[in-house]
Amino acid sequence: PGDVGKKGATSKIPFRFPNGREAQVEVLCGEDSAQASARLALHKRYRLVNGQKALALAKLLEEQIAAAGYEPPSHLDAGTSVERPRVLKTGGLYSRRAAEHGRREEYSEAIADLLRGLMRPNVDETAMDKLMATMVDYLKKADDKRKKSSEEGDLLDLFEAFEMDDASMLHQDIDRLVLKRRYRELSVRYHPDKNPEAAHIFNELRDAYEILSDPIKTMLYDTGGQELVRKYEGESNDLDKTPSRELRLEVDLKDVYQGSVRKISNARRVVCRSCRLHPNLPRCQRCQRCPGERRQRQRWLNNYQYTVEEYEVPSPEKCESVQDRDVAINIERGMASGERVVHQGMANQLPKHVPGDLIVQLKVKPHSTFQRIDNDLAVVVRISLYEALLGFERELVHLDGHIVSFSVPRGTVVRPGSGLEIENEGMPLREDPTTFGRLFVKFEIDFPKEIDESKGSTLEEALLALGLGPQPLRSGVVGQQGQKSKGRNEL
Repeated sequence: PGDVGKKGATSKIPFRFPNGREAQVEVLCGEDSAQASARLALHKRYRLVNGQKALALAKLLEEQIAAAGYEPPSHLDAGTSVERPRVLKTGGLYSRRAAEHGRREEYSEAIADLLRGLMRPNVDETAMDKLMATMVDYLKKADDKRKKSSEEGDLLDLFEAFEMDDASMLHQDIDRLVLKRRYRELSVRYHPDKNPEAAHIFNELRDAYEILSDPIKTMLYDTGGQELVRKYEGESNDLDKTPSRELRLEVDLKDVYQGSVRKISNARRVVCRSCRLHPNLPRCQRCQRCPGERRQRQRWLNNYQYTVEEYEVPSPEKCESVQDRDVAINIERGMASGERVVHQGMANQLPKHVPGDLIVQLKVKPHSTFQRIDNDLAVVVRISLYEALLGFERELVHLDGHIVSFSVPRGTVVRPGSGLEIENEGMPLREDPTTFGRLFVKFEIDFPKEIDESKGSTLEEALLALGLGPQPLRSGVVGQQGQKSKGRNEL
């Protein structure tokens, strides 16, 4: 029983459908040839509306059943409330049972019964024509139902164009790398230059890929069909947008000097994919109803007065709260505090709304050594009094680890507040990261806190020999005696 509808009962054989697709077809356990043909005829991938082709497929599968020695069950849906005999005595009985299925839009069961009637021995031409016309009518009705489902935004139809199942348990995204590889493979197979009969399949592939390759188009198609996608592509003002979400990310100066990628988490609400039309999908079981649409209406208080009140229209869609982990924030070289990295469409989702953006604003933390000034860097280097008077050599480890060497030659005296300017050792320019600003090196001289008296005389002699003796006790010009100074009083 566990193999019914899953395991093949016959070997697979190739069959070319009128739409240009080729497939390996088989009868599954629990089926007869009519059921298998009806299943394949109504499959979204093959869309068989040719009654003669459906009958030919059923007869081909009947030959496979005989070759495999497989015996189909005598009753359909055995053990259920709709259990019924598989084989009926007349074509009229098959036709009437098919009509009952047709009224309930159970087109697969209706077509299977009509195929059983057509495959009876010695069917006269009038009965054959009537059964065939009825089956073609059901095939077209099933195809119309499929088209209507596509207009409503059935993503499973788009996956069928790629001969894929959307079995992912995640709602927020699909594996677009796999999709891209499949698109390349099938577009070569069904290209009109190589396979003229399959030109419409190639067009379906192209249209489906344009939607599934774009996360925003995928969600809009799922909740509003092709019409909503066309509005989005035309930048229509009729489409509402959910608010964007803003986050702040602290980064090191090293990150914006070298460039880096940081990973963050993003909590948001997403619309559950395909759950409106296919609520029984396993991934849909954990979803909750989406927030409803807020509208306004007038409520009359009496014959002369009314008030405007808000009300909520329940949403037919399902939503889920998800946590996007490892959202990549690409920090480019030369970026500054306040700059923003935008991930389009990564804010909360609502049905039939363009999702807002995830906006990450950078805040560059102060560095312990370097200070940024636009495209330049500044650094304070402390030197001793000895180095200030007699020169020195230094090496500075830059933000990316490379060494910046600089020196003051002996004979050059470093004065307090002086410094150096080094070209091309500043920040990379935002618009051209291969070009760098300047590095300003400011010197701060460490003077001794005190000098030992025993060494003071030696230092005094050395300074006097350099002409660096003490300055006069009094500075300025003394006014003449008895005359008042015109300026400041004499010190």
